[in-house]
Amino acid sequence: MTLSRKEKKILYAFGCPSRNNTVTRLKWLAAMAVDPEAKRRMLGLARKIDIETGESWYEAFYHHMRREMDEYRRLKRSLRVLKTNTDYEEGMYDEAV
Repeated sequence: MTLSRKEKKILYAFGCPSRNNTVTRLKWLAAMAVDPEAKRRMLGLARKIDIETGESWYEAFYHHMRREMDEYRRLKRSLRVLKTNTDYEEGMYDEAV
């Protein structure tokens, strides 16, 4: 099963190691969502998990996805810190040419 970055973010925020609980939670969130796009994404993700995964396989997938998203967030935070602490000038390269 392949997930988009947005689907992974939804699963990271609202998922748990139990496939049945995750599918139920996503369906409830889709029912409560006001935005039609958010509703469509959550319901589509719930259907994808329900149809394409087995209970034993889902738990390993979930833990792997959590590690991947934790690393993604750590790298994103590191990049943000690097950008704020780096002192560079855009005009510096124009003078050299």
